[in-house]
Amino acid sequence: MLGFAGTGLMGFPMARRLLESGYKVVVWNKTVDKARPLQDLGALLASSLREVAEKADTVMVMVSDDEASEAVVRELLSSRKGICLVNHSTVSPTHTLQARRLAEAAGSAYLAVPVMGGPSEAQRGELIGIAGGDQEALERLRQVLSAYIRELVYVGSPEEAAAVKLAVNSLYFTSMVGLAEAILLAEAWGVEPPKLFQVADRLWVKAIIERYSERLLSEEKPVRFKMRLAAKDMFYALKAGYDRGQPLPHIAALTQIFLEAATLGGMGEEDYTNVIRFLRSRAASTAQRSQTTLAP
Repeated sequence: MLGFAGTGLMGFPMARRLLESGYKVVVWNKTVDKARPLQDLGALLASSLREVAEKADTVMVMVSDDEASEAVVRELLSSRKGICLVNHSTVSPTHTLQARRLAEAAGSAYLAVPVMGGPSEAQRGELIGIAGGDQEALERLRQVLSAYIRELVYVGSPEEAAAVKLAVNSLYFTSMVGLAEAILLAEAWGVEPPKLFQVADRLWVKAIIERYSERLLSEEKPVRFKMRLAAKDMFYALKAGYDRGQPLPHIAALTQIFLEAATLGGMGEEDYTNVIRFLRSRAASTAQRSQTTLAP
């Protein structure tokens, strides 16, 4: 039997794919109601992580941050010796190194396989996995992981996989925020977005337009990735650079933008493409302050 800990926005469709592929799965989530619908598909709903560890030889983990991951990993490792953990969470390389050492000390295997793609890709089985850890253990699980991962890319150690995931996310976020600012710059001078895209579509940046333009301009933005998690990811990336003495000034700016949007803008639970709305609101606030200052 397989275990799955963390059935939120991403974990739910991943666990569902395992069930639909015919695997027996015991699931756990901190908020039980988020895991309960999986019972209808045949999952066993565990009341604790200890129960998951007792029933499953291999447990997939998909949680939101270092703190949640550490709590889950420690509980699973203390519950059963020799268990295999596959952590799909986007967490820091420092935490990943600590988790790997904890697993080794407990006589357990630890694989880091953070994924690229959102809930829809997970449901279609089209995620890309960035894999790190023991290659033999990974090969044994390749067929299982193929339920929701289309392609596995092996990069080395678990902590290297964590670093690559943050690095790739920084490229995604850079592209999205860059396009948002390009749209706002054009609009500030009375240029409608289609005119901007008319030029950009003839250049290599066409891929960025195709991926993000509709999502940025749409009034309806379904949550594919929460703003607070974008802020968390870029903070982890910034900290990962700091831990190795590598300045990352652009990532520092991204961190600030997402953090302000999540907190000051109250958009923490909204999709991260709402950053364009936050930046518009900042411009409006600046204009209002200027008018107030100039008023007689």
